[in-house]
Amino acid sequence: MTRRVTAMAVASAAVLSGCQIGPPPKDFATGDAVLALRVHEGGEDSSYLVLVSPKGQTRAFELDRVEGAQISWTENGITTSDRSHDYVIDETGLTANERTSGGNEHETQHEWYRVPVGAGTLVGFSPEDGSKDPFVTYIDGESGKATTRVSPYGQTSTAAVCGERVFSSGRGTDTKAFEDDTESLPESQWDRAALTSAYPHDGADILSTVEPSAFPGTTSPCVDGIVYEGWENDDDQHFVRVWNTAKGTPAEQVAADHEIVYPADDDSSRIGGPHRVTVSDGQLFWVVDNTMWSAPVPTTGTAPVQAREVGYLEGYVGMDAEVMTYASSAVYTVANDTDLHERKWSRSRRSDRVWTELTELSLLRTDLASWKTSVALDVDLEDVDFPTKDVQVTALAINPEWLAENEK
Repeated sequence: MTRRVTAMAVASAAVLSGCQIGPPPKDFATGDAVLALRVHEGGEDSSYLVLVSPKGQTRAFELDRVEGAQISWTENGITTSDRSHDYVIDETGLTANERTSGGNEHETQHEWYRVPVGAGTLVGFSPEDGSKDPFVTYIDGESGKATTRVSPYGQTSTAAVCGERVFSSGRGTDTKAFEDDTESLPESQWDRAALTSAYPHDGADILSTVEPSAFPGTTSPCVDGIVYEGWENDDDQHFVRVWNTAKGTPAEQVAADHEIVYPADDDSSRIGGPHRVTVSDGQLFWVVDNTMWSAPVPTTGTAPVQAREVGYLEGYVGMDAEVMTYASSAVYTVANDTDLHERKWSRSRRSDRVWTELTELSLLRTDLASWKTSVALDVDLEDVDFPTKDVQVTALAINPEWLAENEK
């Protein structure tokens, strides 16, 4: 992998000159890349997809910025998006799918979720025009083709993969597919929570008697047909909502909320809601600000869960709940400082972690059991084809083959 390719120089020149973003090069391929990043330059309407080799060398291309844009990396390659295209990058090159449905173009300013499912990836978007309905795109991993359809379920902002299905949470009337049965949901339950089947598109949903919640817009784990979702109510209380996706489950038993009880002397519970929930070895893990918390997986009833602080997540280049990824027993983040032993950051100095120049960049691995942090990969920033001043890393994904080898 080279640090700069000729086609990339054209895109970089467009940034410097303020010209419109050009089409990405078709010869942009995964090659020997093991890490993919989205890098956003402050004040600009564009971002960069950056690929990194095992030696830390990079190549990148510029694309339109989308709020919340993520990267998926499966055995079939990488997917990511801009406002009007869905991109597939594999070992043969890049495919740009213009996002259309029914002859209409669909542009977005916000991506809600991106989850691998089956042989492809499902992506949920909100429309650029707020008066239009949200939509989902399924990117087939084998063919590289993308299919977009308007969602009859309304605004759904999180997703969970249960086997070959994707479930998405939402609010009663906003998520019910009315095209087949307009009387299927009584008015008395319009404000109930629902777990809908976003893929495959079969019109099925699971309506619960609990109140709808405000969802964080990330993915949720599904273990043995049970979906675990973190949320925060208007009174700043944190909850883990447990959904049972088994068919025929009574509505009053479909979902249960377990309040998260934090240590009394800890103020982290008031910073923000629980994000990026995962399950590992019978334990729930989630992030509040940059702190990882854990609790036993709730089983029955609505009993509260007692939170235990696991540790502070190292890394502070655009670090938030979205800029991380889980392996089976670890969490990966990115950092602008590789000296983990000499320099530790406290929560009180969080404002100091906003950087205007990328001088170092490392992929960090933190073990969920021991909470030991190590440098998994250093990125060479001497000669790169993306900006390094006033930037944030807004998403990351790891080559699953490389990840499996390094997790042994």
